[in-house]
Amino acid sequence: MGDPATLEANRRAWEAARYEAWVAALGEPAAAAAAIRADPRHTLRRLIPFLGDIAGQRILNLQGSHGRIAVALAMLGAAPTVVDFSEENRRYALAMADAAGVVIDYRTADVMTARDLGLGLFDQVVMELGILHYHQDLPAFFALCADMVRPGGRLVLNEFHPTQRKLFSPLGTGDYFAAALVEGPVPYPPGLERPAETCLYRFYTLAEILTAALGAGWGILRFEEHPDWDDARSPGTFTLLAERI
Repeated sequence: MGDPATLEANRRAWEAARYEAWVAALGEPAAAAAAIRADPRHTLRRLIPFLGDIAGQRILNLQGSHGRIAVALAMLGAAPTVVDFSEENRRYALAMADAAGVVIDYRTADVMTARDLGLGLFDQVVMELGILHYHQDLPAFFALCADMVRPGGRLVLNEFHPTQRKLFSPLGTGDYFAAALVEGPVPYPPGLERPAETCLYRFYTLAEILTAALGAGWGILRFEEHPDWDDARSPGTFTLLAERI
């Protein structure tokens, strides 16, 4: 994700009472599993329009966090593998998968080491919200994604829009073109004492993101911008659908 010191700082931040944070935000794993089982397509609502028929597909969910995306994918017939660096995330995700009656493969590792995990090639790499700002070398990250899929395999990335992150979020500096790292907390539910550990983030422009993807050999099939959840007049997220050339 970046230099070793930054990686370790970010990992510590994501390990701090994270299981308890997911319980507070999503409920106990069994309750979270029941909510997904009731409507797995709703859990995947930001991704479904771009995924196609996933039944029988091997899908790599990089930085899959609490595992809700992977569990929903498994419920729809896919074989998902998560790579994420937080053991606390893994513990919650596997408990939820067990309660849901599905199997997910969850590997605790820096995603940039995914090539070394012996996972083979996937049909798709799927990622949702809060992915890119943990990486300091975006071309290397998109190259890693390309190396993990078969020829013709696809990338589906639903991510916060740079305008929202850079200009309007609490961590934004108001400078769209700022390239410096920004220090801030990890997402944490209200009502719980926030751990002292913080992450280092790098927010990218839209041009930097698209250029990095193209340079890594991804052919863009669709690119859509979506309204902000609180103000529909501004972009809040985007979705990139690309194919490995």
